Amino acid sequence: MAGALSGRVALVTGAARGIGLAIGSALAGAGARLIVHDRDDEAEAVARRLGGEDGGATALIADLAQPGAVRDIVGKLGRQALSPDILVLCASVEVRQTLDALSDDALAAQSEVNLHATARLLKAFLPGMQARGFGRVIAIGSVQEARANADCLYYAATKAAQTNMMLNLARTTRADDITFNIIQPGAIRTDRNRAILAQPGREQQALAQIPLGRVGRARGCAGIALLLCSPEGSYINGATIAVDGGMRL
Repeated sequence: MAGALSGRVALVTGAARGIGLAIGSALAGAGARLIVHDRDDEAEAVARRLGGEDGGATALIADLAQPGAVRDIVGKLGRQALSPDILVLCASVEVRQTLDALSDDALAAQSEVNLHATARLLKAFLPGMQARGFGRVIAIGSVQEARANADCLYYAATKAAQTNMMLNLARTTRADDITFNIIQPGAIRTDRNRAILAQPGREQQALAQIPLGRVGRARGCAGIALLLCSPEGSYINGATIAVDGGMRL
């Protein structure tokens, strides 16, 4: 689908690594002007790599754990005359704590990034999509919304709430070409999960729950995201799409 997104501007949060990087790479490869968001300088390195000689990618460094981050993002993009047609909500905080160990700091960080930033980004950029008559919003959820994990009780709750927000907007936003969808990854071999899977017995435990019998790759999520943003995916709205090898079952 090379060129299918030419002329579109795509903001991918958490795009310097993992699933966000895979999705950003796919969208840039399809012709989108990519805004590579992350909280550190790695965003600049990724933007240089994906933008090529024509500078078709822009780095955007902001810590979504800070309440004023989205306001700063809007200001930075406004000064560059950039307004996203595609918004991929990939940045998240996952603190692995059971209920008895759950700290106030963990509650605050996961709420701020996984929920508050989602609402603020939507509030900031959905009006522009509506004015232009085109928009694609994709949230990266989690298999943990369907398959309980005591270690990530609050993380899973925030992702389920984010999904609810997206489905609400899919139902109530009346527009010909603005869609809201959720991709729910399972066990994907990202930097975040690699350390967990390396713990004794953890990968075998995960594989026992996956009918396909293997850990997934970030590019599987990227392919779905590219479809949802393309003309071929324009009638998919309000979908929760599992990329988990059947782990949710």
